[in-house]
Parts: sequence; C-alpha cells; structure tokens
Amino acid sequence: MTTPDPLPLALLADSHRGEDRPQCLAEALGLPLVEDSRAATLLLRFGSEGLELVKPNDPLLPGRLMVDFSARDFRRRLLHPGRELLVQAAKVRGCRQPLVIDATAGLGRDGFLLAAAGCRVQMFELNPVVAALLADGLERARNSPALAPTAGRIELMVGDAREQLARLAELPDVIVLDPMFPERTKSALVGQELRLLQLLDRKDCDPEALLPSALAVSPRKVVVKRPLKTGPLAALVPSYTLRGKAVRFDVYVGKGKENLSG
Repeated sequence: MTTPDPLPLALLADSHRGEDRPQCLAEALGLPLVEDSRAATLLLRFGSEGLELVKPNDPLLPGRLMVDFSARDFRRRLLHPGRELLVQAAKVRGCRQPLVIDATAGLGRDGFLLAAAGCRVQMFELNPVVAALLADGLERARNSPALAPTAGRIELMVGDAREQLARLAELPDVIVLDPMFPERTKSALVGQELRLLQLLDRKDCDPEALLPSALAVSPRKVVVKRPLKTGPLAALVPSYTLRGKAVRFDVYVGKGKENLSG
C-alpha cells in the first residue's frame, strides 16, 4: 500500500481542543482539516500563542510564521513610532489622525507602526492565509491592554487592493505600498518568515500595476518602500525620497483633499 502524497497546505484539526476554531477557519479558507501533522507539506495550526504556519518535519526550516505585535524587538519600535522613516514619510501636515491605507499589508508591521503613531489604518491583504495570520495577530493585540489602543485604529480587509481602492467609502490621506514584503534584513527570524512565505501559493498584486491604481485615488501621498539601489517603481519618478540605511521611501504627492502633504 503506497503512502499518499502530502497535501500542499492543510489545517491541523486538534490544535485547539475544545473549540471549533480550526473547523471554522478551514471552511473559511477552503483548506482540508487533518489529524496528522505529516499529512501536509505546509501546516496551519493554533499553537499555544496563536495561529502559526509551519513546515513540519523539516530540520532545515524549524521555525514558524506568526504575527506577534508583542515581540520584544517590535515593541521597542512601538515606543517611539515617530522615529520610524515610514511614519515620517507618511506624515501629513495639519492632520492629527490621517487615514492611511496599507495596500500590501503582509504581516502588518508597517500598518501597526502607523497606527501606533496615531493614524487610522486600513490594511488590505490579498492572500487569505497571510490575512488569517494577520487577523489572529490583531485579535491578540486587541486583547492586550498595552496594544489595544493601537490595534483599535486598524481595520483589515481581505482582497485585491486594486479592487478595494476602486470602491473606497472614504478618501484616504495616504496610501502605502511595500513591494519588498517581507522586509529584507539579515535577521534569522525574518529569513524563516521569508522562506515559509515563499512556499505559499501567493497570488500577490503586481506592484507596478498597483502604483497607478493608488495614484488614481488622488490621496495626499502615496508612499512606496524600495531597496536603496533599485529604480523607482513602475519607472515613475517620485516627488521626493527619504533614505534610510537599508531602504528608502519614495513619496508621490497628490492633490488629496486639500493638498496639505508635507
């Protein structure tokens, strides 16, 4: 009797005993529910800390991918969000609580930093598995007294950002695009995240098509994260650029509500 090939992606059934969360999530994502962790190449499961993506029985990839806004390194960044280059690039003069759309939310770190700086943030994420990980992280943040005020300023929407941008109920002040997702660093943790994400069947928006869609909304700014040594996205020259040690932010100034960017 031959052993069946493992499924490409499944959700572990007994990872949250006594609750129906695995069943509900599996139905929502259209994923098979399995009892044996060896039945899938990639596995979603509810661990002790939250929803996580793992590649079981792979000694070369022992880590996990989960969204945790309470992680020590990230919490340190939340203490002074105004120092973040992204926050400086997205700043809107004369607007105390701008509406920012993070059109490529990914694991949500950029959007969370913007919310920590006082922005109202709408996150768009196309990939339903990544969106589920992000939703779980936001739910845990809303249950944390320290993180709840920031998480309360965030709304997550699942779907193609280009379609979402075409039917906005409120004109945003700023749209942020991160074609670099996830952030490129030498961190072993980020390396694990990147490798796990690369194993997903990701159907991301084409960033070169997304930039014109964002500009067509006419926000006050469109902010694009880029590697230092690459050209501007879609060969569109930005109004100005803020440069950091590893990345830069190209800023496109639009008409917006009152053209008060700065």
